[in-house]
Amino acid sequence: MKKSASIILFANIFTIFIIFSLFFPAAILFADSDVQPEIPGISDIGSSISSNSNLALYEDEIDIEAQNAILMDYVTGNILWEKQSRESVYPASITKIMTGILAIENIDNMGQTILIPDSSTGVNHSAFRFSKGDSITILDLIKSALISSHNNATIALGEYISGSDEEFIRLMNNKAIDLGALSTNFENTNGLDSEYPEHKTTAYDIALIAKYAMKNEIFRDIVGTEYDTISLNGESILLKSTNKLLKYDFIKGIKTGYTKNAGFCLASFSDLDDTKLIAVVLNSSFEERENDIIKLIEWAHENIKYLTIINSNDTVGSITLGSDTRVRLNLYPENDISKMVHIAANHINIEQTIDNVLPSLPFNKNQSVGSIEVYINDKSIGKTGIISKESVDEPYIVQNISDVLEKKKLTILIYILAFYFLVIIFIILRSLLLKKT
Repeated sequence: MKKSASIILFANIFTIFIIFSLFFPAAILFADSDVQPEIPGISDIGSSISSNSNLALYEDEIDIEAQNAILMDYVTGNILWEKQSRESVYPASITKIMTGILAIENIDNMGQTILIPDSSTGVNHSAFRFSKGDSITILDLIKSALISSHNNATIALGEYISGSDEEFIRLMNNKAIDLGALSTNFENTNGLDSEYPEHKTTAYDIALIAKYAMKNEIFRDIVGTEYDTISLNGESILLKSTNKLLKYDFIKGIKTGYTKNAGFCLASFSDLDDTKLIAVVLNSSFEERENDIIKLIEWAHENIKYLTIINSNDTVGSITLGSDTRVRLNLYPENDISKMVHIAANHINIEQTIDNVLPSLPFNKNQSVGSIEVYINDKSIGKTGIISKESVDEPYIVQNISDVLEKKKLTILIYILAFYFLVIIFIILRSLLLKKT
């Protein structure tokens, strides 16, 4: 019985040895292969994006004297604040913005000299007199109209460009329609309205026209000039701008106006801390016209910021593509999303969507895998794709050769030690069995 039991024990140990010899190396080698890949998917999408502001509140209280006013973002055309900006009113000499920009656009050689026609003689509520036959360049006529608000200069420009005052006024009105200033009706070139009861526009329309005109470099340089000199019949005349706000570095124009019907008016362009604004006040007072503009600009710079909500250089997460071969790619917004926002109120929401089916390898640079949409007060203000700025042409495996060799050596050593350990046990047991028999 004892001999039989010993034989059975020996057989069991030998069987275990055989199984161990066959499967232990395979198990070790399998363990040395690449770790099981993560399930392809998304990680940390949107962790770097925050939101903390919103569009301007147009109802903020700003105490100004003007009966009609508007504050517009020059870059986007967004209305930041308004007060009866769509009411039809007299624009006075702000009319000359349209006259000036049309003259610049329709005359190729502004250095050419012309003679003052009979229709443009006299003072006509201007700083100096024109006489019939006076010689002056086109550029100096434009400067006279826009800097010192010369009323006869606009008449001379209109007749030179279109052949008659009436035809030039038709050109002015057509241009207003093209710009979307649909509530504007010009009846003259300079804004004198005592004999023109329907020469009217709105603060909103003026802002549209001013925004368009300020895109022109020549126009922008002229209306931003406080002092200049022109030549009339070879004699120098000093021009001083009627815009008192040009003493501030951040004010770059544009045009003043006054008639009894219109009150004191001013259209202004400001550029402060990279924030560009169009401000228009109509029917203000002599004492408050400039103060009204400054109040609007100060309000904007205290409450409104141009914010890059989505920055295309900021990562918004990553994705892992592939199965046996895994590739992790950082994700970025395809484009920036920027907006003029009110820093004291309201809220921005950012929604991110990743495609249900992610692309496989190879992966192309700038290939879209989803989208980001920005909402302000639950209204969508912009949408852009989610992309990777990398491309992967083929699946690849990165391995450290030295690490692989070390693992193989360790595996062989363990296997040899295990083998000899079992051989020793086998010899010992065999010796014991032989002694007992």
